[in-house]
Amino acid sequence: MHKNYDANFATEPPADLPTSAKVRTLRKTWRDAEAKLSDYQRENSRYAQRKTLNALDQYVTHVPAMQDAEQELREKELAAVEAGKPLPDKDAILAPVKAKVDEYARTVPALRKLVDKAQREWSDALKAEAVSTGLKVAAKAAEAREEWQRLYEAALAAREDLERQGALFSWVATAGSVETLPLEGASAGNQAEAWELSEDGRLTTEAAIQLGFEGIALVDGLVVMPEPVVDGQAEAEAEFWRTYKPKIYLAGRPGADGNSVGSFDNWAY
Repeated sequence: MHKNYDANFATEPPADLPTSAKVRTLRKTWRDAEAKLSDYQRENSRYAQRKTLNALDQYVTHVPAMQDAEQELREKELAAVEAGKPLPDKDAILAPVKAKVDEYARTVPALRKLVDKAQREWSDALKAEAVSTGLKVAAKAAEAREEWQRLYEAALAAREDLERQGALFSWVATAGSVETLPLEGASAGNQAEAWELSEDGRLTTEAAIQLGFEGIALVDGLVVMPEPVVDGQAEAEAEFWRTYKPKIYLAGRPGADGNSVGSFDNWAY
């Protein structure tokens, strides 16, 4: 038996989930609250506390905006004493920044609570509709299953027709020698899906090879026969050797010194 559980939806729902207008509105409220929190943190990040390692490898907390304000105060204090003037008002420089830091420290938790509240309200509303929503999806799945069954059976019937027509072609193309597709019964199947015709209606060479017609005597005019491959270099070489006549060296007349020396002006072809 399955176990019942207390649903608590906390993740982004599928875009095509068929929920009610109420649930969709609450979801938008939740996402808007998250965006508001993110925007506030990004725009006021200078007022957030940060932890960093100091020179002694110790974690210390600081607020960038306060560091900048304190640096500004020190510079103004130095300028004042150098000019012999009264020190600047410390609170005038630090108080506005400290107020923003305090505001940030209070606002972020409040915005997080708003996000949690909006998410909980959305989750509760979705939970309340879980059964009705689930039944809607179940009905849609049943419709899809029926459509799949219809298309599957249609595909099987179309495949049978393809194989039957291909077998008729085989019988004609082989003058009755082959009554099925050539690869019928092979472990890889009869490859009927490779059937493809050229523009003039004949079976293409590639399709004939994939279907298993290669090496089978076929009625001329039903399959596109590939053009013979011409190797120009090989033909030229064959022609050279066909007409080749070797050069024959003839011995020359005796030379002036009485030696018989080959004469380079006497060659036979």
